[in-house]
Amino acid sequence: MAISVTIRKKAQINAPVVGAQTSTVGEPSLANSGAAVLFTGNWYAAQSVDDGSNWNHINPFTFFPPIDGGFCCDQTVHYSRAHDLTIWLLQYSVGGGTNSLRVAVKHGAVNAPGSWIWWDLKPGTVNPAWNGEWFDYNHAALTDNFLYVGTNAFTVATDQFTRSIIFRIPLAVLVAGGALSFNFFQTSANFSLRCVQGAGTTMYFVSHNGNQAKQVRVFAWPEGSPGVTSTDINVRPWVGPKFSAPVGGLNWLERADSRITGAWFGNGVIGMMWTANSQGTTRPFPFVRVVQINAATMTLRNEPDIWSNTTAFAYPEACANVNGVAGITLFAGGGVRHPTHMVGVRDDAANAWRLATAFASTHSPSDNKWGDYLTCRRHAPNGVDWIASGFTLQGGGARANIRPDYVRFGI
Repeated sequence: MAISVTIRKKAQINAPVVGAQTSTVGEPSLANSGAAVLFTGNWYAAQSVDDGSNWNHINPFTFFPPIDGGFCCDQTVHYSRAHDLTIWLLQYSVGGGTNSLRVAVKHGAVNAPGSWIWWDLKPGTVNPAWNGEWFDYNHAALTDNFLYVGTNAFTVATDQFTRSIIFRIPLAVLVAGGALSFNFFQTSANFSLRCVQGAGTTMYFVSHNGNQAKQVRVFAWPEGSPGVTSTDINVRPWVGPKFSAPVGGLNWLERADSRITGAWFGNGVIGMMWTANSQGTTRPFPFVRVVQINAATMTLRNEPDIWSNTTAFAYPEACANVNGVAGITLFAGGGVRHPTHMVGVRDDAANAWRLATAFASTHSPSDNKWGDYLTCRRHAPNGVDWIASGFTLQGGGARANIRPDYVRFGI
């Protein structure tokens, strides 16, 4: 029987809550424990205690003590149901020739009694060979017993890419609140590693491999192993930026790139998603490339892309629920459609993606900027449903017209 998407709750965070701290490069993230939701964007944060019906403002510039050049951007939040722990990752601006990633945690939901505690990851402190570098473009994922933090490092002096890094931090250490301990994996051969959402006892992370856009590299890091293995898998060739999907002369995909923005693990399958360029008359708009890998054999399973003859799809993110089904959040737009936030699920039995519109913009961005990523999480404690972040423009094309979206959906 074919499955369909049911949107159980959707809400937009109104302007007074996020104020002038919104952006068309929204980068929204979210996590929940029951009706309590923590929602972050590039420069703002908000919390709800009633499943998104009402929101209270949190100012990330002042909520935690400053470090380096002060709070910057690129926030990510997560919730570990097994450890009853809310996790908040914040990036700080360069100051004194470096910057920091702050890993903050709180026992229970965001509104539970108790205080936040935090640790700072600074390049030169992690590894003296990384002095003079800074971290950027971060994300977080969980296995049963570890938090994984992914980031890219660049030189402060020349802004040149140096390495991609995955930190592995024991959740038990975060719960205990003592001295931070961690392992890390680094590579200069692959840019912008992406961890899967929905992992169990092995973390998988992925990236494009080489410059010819026809191969992916899949890394595996079992919880009980200090070492990481990798496998290279050939996929259908694809085309990268620059992207074009104009609406009324405004191109919302002008600054988009093709790094992998969505990855999941469920039912023995490693999935990954990214934005790819149009391919002439066969696929006239940019679309979402999808690759699924059999984890047991590390071989290609299928490539069920998301595409349309009438509109573009971009900026996908995904997460497997407790049953291993992939839920997704992404944008559609172009042709006659202003940027539209959509959610969906993978129907493997029918070899189809089932999509539903959450919110549609009334305008396209006047600065031709959009992105950089979205977030999809398992609903906690439900586990079968998903929650997803997004944003749209309402009433105009400026930053002040951005409205962040909270969506809970299921099948």
